[in-house]
Amino acid sequence: MDTMDFGRLRVVGGVRFEGTQMNTLGYNVTLYGAGAAQCAISTGCGIPVAARNNPSYADVLPSVSLRYSLDKDSGLRLVYGRGISRPDAYQLVPYVTEDDSTNPPTVAMGNPSLKPAHANNYDLLYERYLNPTGIIQAGFFFKQITNTLISTSYLASSGLYQGDLTSQWINASNAELHGFEASYQQRLSMLPGPLRGLGLMANYSWTGSQIKSIPGRLDSPALQRQAPTAWNLSPTYDRGRFSVRAGLSYAGASIYQYEYQTSSDPSGLGPTGPSGDVYTLAHFQLDAQASVRLAHGLSMVVYGLNLTDEVFGYYTGSTVFVNQREYYKPTYAMGFRYNLSREQ
Repeated sequence: MDTMDFGRLRVVGGVRFEGTQMNTLGYNVTLYGAGAAQCAISTGCGIPVAARNNPSYADVLPSVSLRYSLDKDSGLRLVYGRGISRPDAYQLVPYVTEDDSTNPPTVAMGNPSLKPAHANNYDLLYERYLNPTGIIQAGFFFKQITNTLISTSYLASSGLYQGDLTSQWINASNAELHGFEASYQQRLSMLPGPLRGLGLMANYSWTGSQIKSIPGRLDSPALQRQAPTAWNLSPTYDRGRFSVRAGLSYAGASIYQYEYQTSSDPSGLGPTGPSGDVYTLAHFQLDAQASVRLAHGLSMVVYGLNLTDEVFGYYTGSTVFVNQREYYKPTYAMGFRYNLSREQ
């Protein structure tokens, strides 16, 4: 890594070398019926066969950041970085779990052939520092992903689990992600009187994404668990013995799991029908916390979570096709905190 300055332009570049060695062990069980020559007992048996997976690979991950100072308090930043996302070790084990209590039965399988996903990340950002304390940032981002890791779920049309709802992690095609983000943070100490304790933190992001292709379907859906719109708003107040925080957060609906298959769509309504992908509901939540210092090191704290009584749940294709709803109600708590540190 190195830093170079050319007038108003600062360049920070570097490269990271990573080597990965994974060792996993699972068992494939071959079943034999009663009376088979491979069984020593008359009731049938299963013989486990060890399945080892030892992927090894090396990666070169460069990055470079260019910042151009517009004046002493603002600048433009252009950043490139290459990243890697490895499969979890458990996803590489050739496991099979089956639940016959559902209709249809559900089967989950490991995938020993999974490869890591790589991404080229580009960011263009404007930033301005505020007086006395604060910052505004806004910019665009773009990501190119290869060997995208996705979780799929489909009705098996052949094989041992024909007719079962089968889920498995796979490497899909390339994907792209782009969007806009902005954030603001400032302590409003320039205000008069008691208002000097106010502060505000806020951020907003809009994201568009697309995975080029998924086995068994003709469309190019958005990436999993990528909300198109998300924002957070957090007013604060700190003055004397009192400290108050509120947090409002919102995340739009996003694909939780790919389930749509072109050949398994009896309604003919496509990905937005009852055979579409599984989505999480849009979610808006309000949390709040307040504390007051009672004595040296001793504070009383009260907080409330999910004050909007927000429902959590899933739907398939469209919100009219309900999968699941979970109701949690708000949570309230009060307690005391004692700080042993001498700095108060």
